Amino acid sequence: MDPAEQSGAPRLILGTAGHIDHGKTALIRALTGVDTDRLPEERERGITIELGFAPLDLGAGLRLGVVDVPGHEGLVRTMVAGASGIDLVLLVVAADEGIMPQTREHVAICGLLGVEHAVVALTKLDIVDADLADLAEAEVRDYLAGTALTGADVLRVSSHSGQGIDALREVLAGAARAARTRTSRRGPPRLAVDRCFAAKGFGSVATGTLVGSELSLGDAVIVLPGGTRGRVRGLQSHGESTECVAPGARCAVNVQGVELAELPRGSVLTQPESFDPTTMLDVKLEWLDVAPEVERAAVELLVGTAERRARLAPIGMPLLVPGRAGFARLHVDGEPLPCVPGDRFIVRGFARTAMGGATLGGGVVIDTAPPRRRRSDPDLLRDLEVLGGGDASAALAVRIRRAGLAGIPEETLRRQTLLGESEMASALEKLAADAVAARSGAGIWLACETLSAIEARVEASLDAFHAAEPLQPGMPAAALRGSLPENVPVDVAELALARLAGRGAIVHGGDRVRRQEHRPQLSPEQEALTARIVSEAREAGLEPPALREWGERLDVDLETLRDLLAHLEREGALVRAAGELWFDRRAVDSLRERVIAHLRENRRLETPDYKALIGTSRRTAVPLMELFDEEHVTFRKGDARVLRDG
Repeated sequence: MDPAEQSGAPRLILGTAGHIDHGKTALIRALTGVDTDRLPEERERGITIELGFAPLDLGAGLRLGVVDVPGHEGLVRTMVAGASGIDLVLLVVAADEGIMPQTREHVAICGLLGVEHAVVALTKLDIVDADLADLAEAEVRDYLAGTALTGADVLRVSSHSGQGIDALREVLAGAARAARTRTSRRGPPRLAVDRCFAAKGFGSVATGTLVGSELSLGDAVIVLPGGTRGRVRGLQSHGESTECVAPGARCAVNVQGVELAELPRGSVLTQPESFDPTTMLDVKLEWLDVAPEVERAAVELLVGTAERRARLAPIGMPLLVPGRAGFARLHVDGEPLPCVPGDRFIVRGFARTAMGGATLGGGVVIDTAPPRRRRSDPDLLRDLEVLGGGDASAALAVRIRRAGLAGIPEETLRRQTLLGESEMASALEKLAADAVAARSGAGIWLACETLSAIEARVEASLDAFHAAEPLQPGMPAAALRGSLPENVPVDVAELALARLAGRGAIVHGGDRVRRQEHRPQLSPEQEALTARIVSEAREAGLEPPALREWGERLDVDLETLRDLLAHLEREGALVRAAGELWFDRRAVDSLRERVIAHLRENRRLETPDYKALIGTSRRTAVPLMELFDEEHVTFRKGDARVLRDG
């Protein structure tokens, strides 16, 4: 275990920034003893082309991971890839040249990426006189005064002679102790791949700065986009093998089951089912004062180590105005982009700006699953203000409300927000307690106002059914659910029914639902018919007429007759048996008593004796025998019936 882990100090990443050939790599070599120029072309040309990495031990258990980024204007993409994972910056300015175009662009990028802690190294002190060094330092301080790096300490150093290196190390140690961790420590482990290579005998290796949570040997991982799955076979941090890497650390991950071509720079290595790549995202944007005033812009989008073409347009305002911050929507071209809320980004144009580069702006990702609403919609603007406001409960309420009638599964909320389990549970519990949102049994969350709208639809459907079918005891539950919009899940419909029943507005029993106050009502004509049916059933005893015969006798259609017979069955006047036979209840009760008495005395009732006891034809005798079986009074044993409790 390294000293930083033993001391409990947070792992921090120090990144370099500055103009080409101002001595960044030489300074890192003087501080760490590591030459971060690893490519032959880099050594031949004396400039950094790819990201370089080194550990910097500052004593007292304080160890920084150092990312040396290129300074050439054409390599700003690589600079952004390194800067997006750093916590503090070492700005390198050559004393013989002072502030240069790429210095300005790098400082702007640091501000856009939210890097606020910095130390300035005024290099090449061995080749300038004191007056020129004084002028260079004054220029640096004046320029930084209007930026996110204002107030940074300025140290004069010479990487060649070693002058000021020890003092720089001390100031860096103080800055590191004061700096807050900028890289995310929430959500699943995520490694934006900045370099990948094949290690002989081991397979594919990806490097980057780990954010989110820790990554351990044996963990299952997935490459996004693409979806290739693998497993962590080996881990290293600054050349040392380890079983676990904490967020904020530079690391190399040996991935089993993933080919090198499936692990390109710009991809993200993460935990399976943790979040979804996107082609549309809403962002908080700072449009630099050197950028043009436009209605929309085609841009190059840089997030982590990924590069995409995208189309950018403002939200809530007609134009992107130089020097102004606001919300915007990005439509990403090509493959979906693996990013999460809170990620920092840079947008660049395809023409040089007034400060020499092409950086137009940047900011922070707010929403990776935005609704398809007009950018001029004031509700969209209000939602983004809440989503970016830092209140977890309020942000969840926005996502739940805009899910509408379909609701949103709790797992989807987790994937969209990356909230930890306890933080998510606490925020949702608050929403439920405040009657802002409610959870179905299957874990689908709905806004209470949306749920109230569903409940109103349920009540309206019930009222319409009772008005059309006053004789029915209630509406079939399946038909009631079917009356709701198609995008209302069954589980949500059941939640609405349960809430209405809990308030006493409805009765939900069995497969029917009714209003609390509803009782079947007969018209005067129906009252007369049911009285006649009861009378005729009593006269018929155990030989009731067939359904069609009864309908002809009463001069009613079969559907109306069935409704009346079912009503009388529910009222207890009739008993229904198989074959659409309705018997007088008192006749059936009397027969049941005779059957039970016979079986208690004789234990068995043979079929011929059963028919004789009933005293009817086979047309009604068999359905009555089956009726008592269904009532669990008797059961068939061979050709006889016996008592169920006998």
